[in-house]
Amino acid sequence: MFSRLGVIADTHGHADAWEKALNIWGNIDAILHAGDVLKSNLNTGLAQYINTSLVPVLIAKGNSDFPRDQEELRWPILSPYVTVWWQGRMILVSHGNNFSQVRKLALLANADLVVTGHTHIGSLVREGHTFFLNPGSAALPRGRDLASVAIIEENEIRIVTLEGQLLHREEW
Repeated sequence: MFSRLGVIADTHGHADAWEKALNIWGNIDAILHAGDVLKSNLNTGLAQYINTSLVPVLIAKGNSDFPRDQEELRWPILSPYVTVWWQGRMILVSHGNNFSQVRKLALLANADLVVTGHTHIGSLVREGHTFFLNPGSAALPRGRDLASVAIIEENEIRIVTLEGQLLHREEW
């Protein structure tokens, strides 16, 4: 156990983004993917990377994830929500394309952390007890954001570019 989770979203089939993320994360217990994993009808090798992961890959279905994508991946991909208990904390993972619904569910469930994607813009905010993390897109960032991922550790959450630059850090 490394007491560390890697977080990624919106890879859209980019295997190079996955490779860079693995280098940024280092030793981790698992990977949380907030959806939009592959790119339809384009074999970039990302499915092979994900399928050979040495740690569990927990994936919430994105609005660009389809049943045919499940045929390429060994990890389940078609559930809109993934709930993880880690270090005594409840983490809810969802793509976030219906954020108001995700927010309502998370606050009702008293989740400690909610991981979403969809916007391709990294953010980390707290509402009461609950942190809301969007790691940004590892492949197709929007606005002025750089490609980024997140790292969750026992005492902190960080959003980091794929070049290793710290974008945001919060203790929790």
